[in-house]
Amino acid sequence: MAASVVVSVPVVAGFLLLQRYLVQGLTAGAVKT
Repeated sequence: MAASVVVSVPVVAGFLLLQRYLVQGLTAGAVKT
């Protein structure tokens, strides 16, 4: 149980950061066009 939490936390954090980065990139691209 603890091992799965230790593994899932950085994965979720990385996913959230990546999602935020992608959203910013999409909005910036939409504004530029």
